[in-house]
Amino acid sequence: MNNGNDQGSLNLVEWPDFFSKEEVKQLNEYIESNYISHEDTSKGAKDNGGNLKKNVSTVKIINYEAVEPILSRLVKHAYEVTNMNFGYTTFGPFSGQDLLHATYKSDSKDYYDWHMDAAKSTTYDVKMTLLINLSTEPYEGGEFQTWRYSGETHKGFSRPGSAFMFKSHILHRVKPVTSGTRKSLTMFIHGPKFK
Repeated sequence: MNNGNDQGSLNLVEWPDFFSKEEVKQLNEYIESNYISHEDTSKGAKDNGGNLKKNVSTVKIINYEAVEPILSRLVKHAYEVTNMNFGYTTFGPFSGQDLLHATYKSDSKDYYDWHMDAAKSTTYDVKMTLLINLSTEPYEGGEFQTWRYSGETHKGFSRPGSAFMFKSHILHRVKPVTSGTRKSLTMFIHGPKFK
């Protein structure tokens, strides 16, 4: 198992090439055949004027239990890192937890501008965001960036099968896809409200 590269000073962990090309293909095919719904197009981060900060061709929702046989070794490790390395108490993972399978296409220059991940809940918060690159064809653009003092591009996440986890309150974005199609799977790791 790839234990990942802990970059705690940046509050993130990377697992380059965690899944094989065959596993990426298998995950995409399974999600395409078994997703439960599409995300409401009005969902997502908004600017101060209430406008969406994203343009994503499709976001399919699938339950964790449907892809657990392939994802469990990464998810188990991600929860261990969240608890042990970052000191967060977490809930789950739950079999019925929703994961988001996003498709960014170049013909519509899909993107997701700077935002943070958060829960609209009075009982829990999003602690960490776990992303997996599930792209099955080459693409250009679509770089994943986080912000500390300036935008930092995480080139390792551009490779299919790579995974990346970061504290959800860190600003991050996906730059516009300029060629091809970029696919990713997102899982939010929840825990008790921050105090």
